[in-house]
Amino acid sequence: MRLAALVLTAAALLAGAVPASAEVDPGTGTEYSTARVVVPMTFPVAGRVSYSDNWLACRSGCARMHMGQDLMGAKMLPLVAAFDGVVTSVRRETEDGGGNWLTIASDRGPSAGWSAIYVHVNNDTPGTDDAKGTAAWSFPSGIERGSRVLAGQLVGWLGDSGNAEGTGPHLHVELRKGAGWGGVVHNAFPSLQAARRLTAPLPSGPHPDGSLMRHPSGALFLLDEGRKRPVSAQVLAVDGRTPLTAVAMTSAASLGYPTGPAVPPRDGAVVRDPRGTTWLVTGGQRVKAGFELLAGLGRLVPRVLPLGDVDLQRLPVADGVDGPLFPGALVRADGDPVVSLVDADGRLHPVVHPAVLASHGLSSADVAVLPADALEDSRWGSPLALRDGTLVQTPSHRVAVVSDGAARRLWDSRQVAAYGYVGRPRLAVPDALVDGLRSAALTAG
Repeated sequence: MRLAALVLTAAALLAGAVPASAEVDPGTGTEYSTARVVVPMTFPVAGRVSYSDNWLACRSGCARMHMGQDLMGAKMLPLVAAFDGVVTSVRRETEDGGGNWLTIASDRGPSAGWSAIYVHVNNDTPGTDDAKGTAAWSFPSGIERGSRVLAGQLVGWLGDSGNAEGTGPHLHVELRKGAGWGGVVHNAFPSLQAARRLTAPLPSGPHPDGSLMRHPSGALFLLDEGRKRPVSAQVLAVDGRTPLTAVAMTSAASLGYPTGPAVPPRDGAVVRDPRGTTWLVTGGQRVKAGFELLAGLGRLVPRVLPLGDVDLQRLPVADGVDGPLFPGALVRADGDPVVSLVDADGRLHPVVHPAVLASHGLSSADVAVLPADALEDSRWGSPLALRDGTLVQTPSHRVAVVSDGAARRLWDSRQVAAYGYVGRPRLAVPDALVDGLRSAALTAG
């Protein structure tokens, strides 16, 4: 008998039997638990909504039970991620009227193992009920299956898609223990009552490489290959950047990036230490740079910026440089207007527009004019690209963040606000520069 019981138990588990603590809605087969839980979370709507506990209420003439909570509000209220996690599914309706929805699974912190389901995401053009707004007004750029999201990040807009067309705009939200639609539903009401409320989405990204971020502590970080690298205000100044361009980083966003090594000053910079010694930075090293050395490199009147010992000591001391075409040198041949930047491998990258130079924090004052034949035997690379992290705007009012050779478009004021770029300086560039870049989503990926 005992062996038979064990065999039956094993068969039930393999067949996906309902856990003893779960019940089943006979109308839909959905598993649910009446155990009271409070999942740490951010309230999924930024703005004013009304709701009451209507979990397990009759629906469809009591043919099924209500598995979520309905948060009634105005169309286009921002929907935000309830917790840090990954988008496990997204539905964008075409013309079938089935509605827009997404699911987010938490994979870290106290809410790990829980999923939030968002139903009735907007499908209308703002100000209408035309069901034609899914392409532009349901989810922001970058929200797709596999995308990482952070608590409070904009993930969509409230609407009435699907079977909510006759009930008024609202968000149907569910909390499930497990992966998305396959998890066991719990009453979300206690969690919603205890949730952190926001009046607007947090600018939590994920932001693309090159973005300058400010932690709540005031520390500055540069995003590079998915890492956050500490950077001092003095190094920023040497690199031609300003803390005014930094985007607010939430503590949750900070945890999403591993910490990398501190950012060194750029190659080609001339800096002065606290004792008054002048150094040339090149090839990730520093060389003592008196007037004679700088003059021989064509740098008669270089810009010299202060740099503290902590940043300076990260650079090993080198004996000298081999010639004027050192890594980081900005040069042109006498009589030739074309300016080029020398990379770490000694190749020259022509500057096709002054805006490109400005994006790197460089100007004509940094150019060394060399004899006419000095560049004849040089190796040439592709034209210098706009620097990663540069926020640009064209005469046709296109706004984008440049990263990894791509223009990551900010389509409207919603995205500008969601990514924290409100009031941030924009570099004016011609449309042709943006046209020459490939397009990519405004995310870290």
